[in-house]
Amino acid sequence: MEALPTGTVTFLFTDIEGSTKLAQEYPNEMPALLARHHEILHQAIQSQNGYVFQIIGDAFCAAFHSASDALKAAMEAQCMLQTSGLLENSDVSVRVRMGIYTGTAQLTADNQYSGYTTLALTQRIMSAGHGGQVLLSGSTRELVRDTLPENTELIDLGEKRLKDLLRPEHLFQLNVSGLTTVFPPLKTLDIYPNNLPIHLTSFIGRENEISEVKQELNDHRLITLTGSGGTGKTRLSLQVAVELIEKFDHGVWFVELAPLTNPDLIPQTILSAIGVKEQQGITPLDLLKEYLHEKRTLIVLDNCEHIISTCAEVVNTLLRVAPDIKILASSREALGVRGEVSYPVPSLSLPNVKHLPSIEGLSQYEAVRLFIDRALLASPHFIVDKDNAPFIAQICHRLDGIPLAIELAAARVKVLSVDQISKRLDDRFRLLTGGARTALPRQQTLRALIDWSYDLLSNTERLLFLRLSVFAGGWTLEAAEEVCVGDGIDSFEVLDLLSQLVNKSLVVVIEKSKSGETRYRMLETIRQYAREKLLETGGSEVVHQRHLAYFVQLAERAEPELYTSKQVFWFHHLDNEFDNLRIALEWGLTSDVKAGLRLLVSLRFFWEIRSLFREVGDWSTRLLERYHDKDILRTRALILCSHSILQLGNFIQARAMAEQSLQLSRTLHEQAAEAFSLWGLGVVIVGQGDVRHGIPMVEESLALYQRLGDEIGTTVTTAWLSLNHNDMDRSKAYIKEGLRLSRELGHLSWIAACLNVLAQRVIWEGDLSSPIPWLEEARLINRQLGDVAGEGFVLLIYGILAYWQGDYQQACSHLEEAMELTEKVGSYMSALWARVNLAYTRLRQGDIAQAEKMFALCIERFQKAGNNIGMIYAIEGVASLSVNQNQPERAARLFAWTDAIREKIGDQRPPIEQGSVDNDLAAIQSQVDDATFAKLWENGSILSLEQAIALALEE
Repeated sequence: MEALPTGTVTFLFTDIEGSTKLAQEYPNEMPALLARHHEILHQAIQSQNGYVFQIIGDAFCAAFHSASDALKAAMEAQCMLQTSGLLENSDVSVRVRMGIYTGTAQLTADNQYSGYTTLALTQRIMSAGHGGQVLLSGSTRELVRDTLPENTELIDLGEKRLKDLLRPEHLFQLNVSGLTTVFPPLKTLDIYPNNLPIHLTSFIGRENEISEVKQELNDHRLITLTGSGGTGKTRLSLQVAVELIEKFDHGVWFVELAPLTNPDLIPQTILSAIGVKEQQGITPLDLLKEYLHEKRTLIVLDNCEHIISTCAEVVNTLLRVAPDIKILASSREALGVRGEVSYPVPSLSLPNVKHLPSIEGLSQYEAVRLFIDRALLASPHFIVDKDNAPFIAQICHRLDGIPLAIELAAARVKVLSVDQISKRLDDRFRLLTGGARTALPRQQTLRALIDWSYDLLSNTERLLFLRLSVFAGGWTLEAAEEVCVGDGIDSFEVLDLLSQLVNKSLVVVIEKSKSGETRYRMLETIRQYAREKLLETGGSEVVHQRHLAYFVQLAERAEPELYTSKQVFWFHHLDNEFDNLRIALEWGLTSDVKAGLRLLVSLRFFWEIRSLFREVGDWSTRLLERYHDKDILRTRALILCSHSILQLGNFIQARAMAEQSLQLSRTLHEQAAEAFSLWGLGVVIVGQGDVRHGIPMVEESLALYQRLGDEIGTTVTTAWLSLNHNDMDRSKAYIKEGLRLSRELGHLSWIAACLNVLAQRVIWEGDLSSPIPWLEEARLINRQLGDVAGEGFVLLIYGILAYWQGDYQQACSHLEEAMELTEKVGSYMSALWARVNLAYTRLRQGDIAQAEKMFALCIERFQKAGNNIGMIYAIEGVASLSVNQNQPERAARLFAWTDAIREKIGDQRPPIEQGSVDNDLAAIQSQVDDATFAKLWENGSILSLEQAIALALEE
């Protein structure tokens, strides 16, 4: 077969008419019938160089390079189906309908087709026909008219409205001599009474919503689609109406209420839509009641919100007097009529911008499909590629999946690249203008659309709406009651006003957040509108200050709880508020530095668990530059900043800041601050590899905390010592005590850390069976907390365990995953430790070149960070590699240097590692005599750091 067609493609779609009913009536015959049906379709399509790219049940989807080939395949299939009979001695009549359409479509990497409009139109054309009938589009007919096979003709069926509300499609019927040529009227919109408007663009997605609304209309008589402006309520209601048009004998009628300013004209407007003329002496409402009394009809009422009270009264009246009518309404809020089902219309489905799928995968998301479809309308040569696909996803995400906003953005591809559109979305209300001139004025720009909703609010509703824009990422009722009150709003009014904004679809309720709370949010587009209005009307400074004050109080309330059994709740709660915390810090930086610093330092442990080292380092640096008080707050902020930049590998600056903190705390004569600063400085010094000087500082901190009776400080410091103490006996004592204190306090994170280090310690001692239960518990805890870096550290220990067990393949798997997780969250030191252990594993696997490259990279990065212990471990790896490469002289000198440095800084090599080093040393001594070895050892032990690194990095 030739290469699959792409670009301009002719599609043939088929299915068996009434296949579900046939399967129910002839369950025994159907499997054989379907098998023969599939055989015939495959044979006919393949004989004409067609490609079957999808089969769904009994429906075939085939593509052809040539329209003539598609026509011949359809003709051949119908001849075989209608004349030869599917099965001998079978009375079952199987009739297949077929549709052919020629249009634009692209072939994806997995041999499927993208080109929603073309594929949808082919499906619609086929669905309009009857069993045994072959329908062609006008475009296909033009391509085949001069090459028709003998004994065939094309019958002009005229322009027909397919069930997609697009412009009429000119259809033709293929007649083949000897086959059925007379069929019932086509199943198009033309044969049903309706006034459904024509649209110039295709309907994208919403398959789930269409199905759900149809089911609701089957079970209830009044469904109201609710949602903010631009979410696609009107298009969804029209598509549902099209899907159900066959069920209403007396028609489906669309009633546009948006232009109405006088609510008394509602009955008259409905009469006009249905086509019933007014009569003298009878009111429009009475005439409507009389006309609809025995009618089976669907009325679609669009845009009810501005005249909602009268609209509700009319709907209630009609439902009472006309038992067979159903009403599908759309409004910003529900009508409030008894028996009404309110259906909130969600935004279009969106990809995760942090984990984007392939280009092909992106088209599975409705928002992206809509953007691409409308972009192609604006610029027919628009293509999606690896460069612009991320920007398309970003645009759809930032526009909240709002259909109108996406359409307006896509229209800009005529004059802007996709990345330019994405960058300009901060000023979206100027960018997103220029909708269709034929649309309602409020649908021509995004701002006008939201103006429509804003103008319908009461004064107090407007006031709360604007003040809520200060929140980012949502809020709780408690937060709204604290931040948005005063100057026209009392706290007891907030709940009712908020409920009204929810009812009017300007605020969305998030029923279940991660912390179990009910939260509220605005779509970002609506929030930006409200924020601009707030700036225009004034008062934003007061609201921002209240917002900062609320989150400072929240942070200080959360701080002690982060070290207790309530920490899971508080971590999730703070996750929910993360965007608000950022907004508050930004306001603090410019308007209230002390409040901003209080907020930042109170959540030190939260930032640490979430691995937000770079961001917090930046915040703390900027706030400290503007904060000049010499107080306890400054000492805490210095340690926070120190530990953040420590994790990014800047040990020298981290140590300087920690030393400033300790000096200031001693000047203030504040023992609690001194204990915290001692711990903070000790952590940095140990992190550098200077265990001899760092551990005593942390032990001094512990003694201070114990004297002060500080339970949290004692627990945290003891647990930290259990992780980092180099004396194996004392380390075990600290582990035992740290685990006990952490369990008593309910401090899950430190329980996991102690279990981790306990596993690491017994591995170092050669116990390779005990660690598994501890590591499993630690991993479960870290997942419960959402601590990605913590989970990465567990995987690091798993990798080390597998390494010493000799399972190098499993070790690689664990270490690579650990490296990926920790790098993803910015925990670069943890990632570097995973990398150096992976280098050791590659060495043992015999991949010398890869191991050498990885050791060199780790040495350079540890050196840049000022992490001596990391450099020692990596250089020992190079020494072991040198043994493997028969370079005993270099190996001996490097091992001598690492031993000397370990002695100098007080770092003791773990027993299991010592055994491995001893094996390497034995191999060296077997290759050189004692005198040479002694000379090499003496030479290596006096190397400077720079000389040792140069020797290790020699090729």
